[in-house]
Amino acid sequence: MSKRTGQPPLLEVEDLEMHFEQRRLEVTAGWPPVRVARTTVRAVNGVSYTLHPAETLGLVGESGCGKSTTARATLQLHRPTGGSVRFQGAELTQLDGPRLRALRRDLQMIFQDPYASLDPRWTVGRIIAEPLRNFSIAAGGELRDRVEELMLTVGLDPSFVGRYPHEFSGGQRQRIGIARALALEPKVIFCDEPVSALDVSIQAQIINLLQSLQERLGIAFVFIAHDLAVVRHLSHRVAIMYLGRIVETTTRERITHETRHPYSRALLGAVPIPDPKVERSREPVLLEGTLPSPTEERRGCDFVSRCPLRPRVDNDGRCLGERPRLLPFAGDSSHLVACHYADRSE
Repeated sequence: MSKRTGQPPLLEVEDLEMHFEQRRLEVTAGWPPVRVARTTVRAVNGVSYTLHPAETLGLVGESGCGKSTTARATLQLHRPTGGSVRFQGAELTQLDGPRLRALRRDLQMIFQDPYASLDPRWTVGRIIAEPLRNFSIAAGGELRDRVEELMLTVGLDPSFVGRYPHEFSGGQRQRIGIARALALEPKVIFCDEPVSALDVSIQAQIINLLQSLQERLGIAFVFIAHDLAVVRHLSHRVAIMYLGRIVETTTRERITHETRHPYSRALLGAVPIPDPKVERSREPVLLEGTLPSPTEERRGCDFVSRCPLRPRVDNDGRCLGERPRLLPFAGDSSHLVACHYADRSE
């Protein structure tokens, strides 16, 4: 149950894995002179999270940590290598064909690049109407009315219905993408860095639009970003990812001052504070060491090679030999940390 809404979760993801096979040519000393080498890229490696009705979960991490792949694997756009994805009790990983297609009405996605996610050969009206046609929800005059209603909902002039994507700005294109995602009245929308390619003023407009849509329609969002300031403003809970795993989950009220994982603290330390006095007085957390490869299989903590806490506390080699689990910190189920020494992270 959610403490905020008092309702059971809409979406439950447990131990989600998404691995890709990578092939490359290698030169050998014998015959044949070239061979194909295969490695496994562990893009998502045991992610677990829940999402409740009308809630926004922020998914944060540096580029390449697996945020977008987590979203696509949850929606079954990539079929997961392992794990469980339950939506309102239905196990999505075991569904295919008509049964999976029926649930796609309730699970939609807004893509990162508003320039690449819209077909340049289609008018805006056709782009927004396509989901309605696919599911035979509306046709004729009813379809036109619904498209115009969706355009008004996201702040677009319905008279633009016959225009093409290249005739719009980046912010307007993202509004078109939002309208398309709203067409089927979904319960959950994944927002894959929807404001990262936009100007700051336009970012604020899109964020305010998403918030108002949530208040009016009760939609749950998974908001993916690398900008903690944006996520903190929009999200009810925040999950921080590192190298294909969630290392900490907490509320937005606690994210600034009560994080316990060393990586979370380093990530927050990189966010500038608008007060010059406070900015000068704080001590930055500098990460040294090398970033592990997602092709390597490790027994211990993924963060061990860069962790500033480990040299002070890990006397018995636990960080190298045992993978930390995502567990409640100090018995608080709303604050989960994957660190053996979270209680000593000060």
